[in-house]
Amino acid sequence: MSLLEDFAEYESASRRHGSGNSNRNGNVGRVPAAAPSSFPSTRQSEFVASAADALGVDVDGYITTTLDAEDAPIFSLDTVQFQVPNKIISLAVSNDVLVLIIEGAKVLRIKLQEAHNIQEVDIPINPASLRACNVFLDPTGRHLLLSTPQGENFYHFEGWDQMKPLAKFKSMEVTAIAWNSTAWLTGKSSTKTVLFGTHDGKIYETELRPGNDAKSKRCDIPAKLVAELPVRERVT
Repeated sequence: MSLLEDFAEYESASRRHGSGNSNRNGNVGRVPAAAPSSFPSTRQSEFVASAADALGVDVDGYITTTLDAEDAPIFSLDTVQFQVPNKIISLAVSNDVLVLIIEGAKVLRIKLQEAHNIQEVDIPINPASLRACNVFLDPTGRHLLLSTPQGENFYHFEGWDQMKPLAKFKSMEVTAIAWNSTAWLTGKSSTKTVLFGTHDGKIYETELRPGNDAKSKRCDIPAKLVAELPVRERVT
């Protein structure tokens, strides 16, 4: 689990339980001691050994990784009939969607179930300046965020013909994003609230959404600073 995901989990837990730690006697945060187990130790050992054997886990805690001969491989590599038109700078895959950032300030968006249908998207940046970038694709495969080491940030929503600058993300190099898993349940074109970390140890809160004007040349999505690391280091 990354530092940013740890922070997101901590914030969520604090909001759920922050107001429920006091009791009538004024004791704060006191947790009752667990009741002693009545399960005999010999039975515990037998149970642990049985469960470990079923899961392929050694009793000392190590997991057996050897595959049986009849087991299918977890993944495989195959060649495909696709010639990338330029050098690949970065890529991301999510929900059967592959995004390639290539030299020339272009994005190739490929739905892997329809690999013949490739969407080419422009990045409004000087092509010569795009030599490296961080790219983040949300779990639905619809929202794409691109961030450069120079602090330029761009957003793309599926169907757009070009990425749009994030005007309020100026001078931020985004290095990590903690996506909101509940966005799957809404069915709306929004990521809901997400957290993103930067190269200088800051954590921001925002919500990526396409807006009502698809022809607008930029996105005015706000970003709220919620935390800073005690040292200026990359959030991962």
